[in-house]
Amino acid sequence: MIAGPAQNAEGAQRPGTPAVVVVLPTYNEAGAVVDVLRRLMKVQCAPDVLVVDDSSPDGTGDVVRRFAAQDGAGRVDLLSRPAKEGLGPAYRDGLSRVLAAGRYQVVVQGDADGSHPFERIPAMLDAVAEGADLVVGSRYCPGGSLDAEWPLGRRLLSRAANNYASRLLSLPVRDATSGFRAWRAPLLGRVLQAPMTQANGYGYLVQMLFAAVREGAVVREVPICFAQRKTGTSKLGTRIAVEGAIACLAMRFDATRHR
Repeated sequence: MIAGPAQNAEGAQRPGTPAVVVVLPTYNEAGAVVDVLRRLMKVQCAPDVLVVDDSSPDGTGDVVRRFAAQDGAGRVDLLSRPAKEGLGPAYRDGLSRVLAAGRYQVVVQGDADGSHPFERIPAMLDAVAEGADLVVGSRYCPGGSLDAEWPLGRRLLSRAANNYASRLLSLPVRDATSGFRAWRAPLLGRVLQAPMTQANGYGYLVQMLFAAVREGAVVREVPICFAQRKTGTSKLGTRIAVEGAIACLAMRFDATRHR
């Protein structure tokens, strides 16, 4: 759990492997979170996991507590927040907590809806070992793909949002809105202090990426196959999309003003 470094099944940290933690914000993910946690328990680098739950009315927090007590092998912890405030605040609280523990060299962001291929975390760690400060699990770099079940409307929205953000902000990635990322802990600590990283919705992901680029970070993409979520419905709506577009404009204005 967050009190200690990532361990293998025998309780010893894997030699030569950085201590890794995965932060998963959740809201009404009771139907998917156990499968996601089981998959994470099998990942070769043996990451710890912090689930950040916004008091989900479907009992997601209770599901995580039971898993942590029975199957979590001392590697799963829960941060229960009092109310739903959005993706940005949940990530800020969860990421701040794991950094405060001071035990992790790499922090991974992910979703608990079953869409992220956590089996790709070792490939992301390889990119970190080769010099990357931030690694993006990318749907749109060579080798990346989307599940065939993804609706056409979501495909078009995702492509449009990525083209808009990447071109407007001159971001060095093809998948600027991906929520599957691996950070070197020192860079993440600096990014969390950046005044621009305050959006509540998915715009927060673009803000973090932009702040990392401004910090001079080495950013790499690792191809992933992005699955259709297993349960529930997407939380991406018009309001969140508009917030993201406005956040991008604000970042562009701020960057131009401080040249």
